[in-house]
Amino acid sequence: MQTEILVGLIGFSGAVVGAGGALLGGWFQQKHQAAAMREQQEAARASLLEERGRAAGEKALSELYALRRHLNDCELRPVPEERQPWRGIARGFIDEAELAVMLMPNAGEVQSRITEAAGLITETLMIGREDARQMTDREHRTHIHKCLAGTLEAIGALSAFMRGDPLPDPGRLLRRHLEQHHRPTAPS
Repeated sequence: MQTEILVGLIGFSGAVVGAGGALLGGWFQQKHQAAAMREQQEAARASLLEERGRAAGEKALSELYALRRHLNDCELRPVPEERQPWRGIARGFIDEAELAVMLMPNAGEVQSRITEAAGLITETLMIGREDARQMTDREHRTHIHKCLAGTLEAIGALSAFMRGDPLPDPGRLLRRHLEQHHRPTAPS
């Protein structure tokens, strides 16, 4: 009977080891599948973010190019009838471009640059109606030139970012605008 009990215990031990191995193998497999699923989800999320960022960048570029065309149409006086409220139309284009850029993920540097260029543009656009009427043709062209310079700054920075290139240095007008409007922050 000793032998039978010994054989039974060996059989039972084998069953316990086999069941434990199966449970451990199932646990490892489940853990591996969960990790693989997380990686797939992260890759899909990254791809979606990249796709959304690219679409937002393309929308912003489209708005900036529309602004450039609009400003070129308004360069000489009289401004064409369909462009009469040209400052409001220009403001709409730059606002849409700035909004689209703000939706781009991982784009802090280019967002900051577009905001700076938008500041140059909107500062130029903010003029009273009476002041606008009293402007000479030369002053009018200077305002358009500043708006175009800001627009080209934004186009250059956004295009470089979307190509994966380093952002170009700010141009002369944008540097001057930044020097005039940015106060140094106090040290913490």
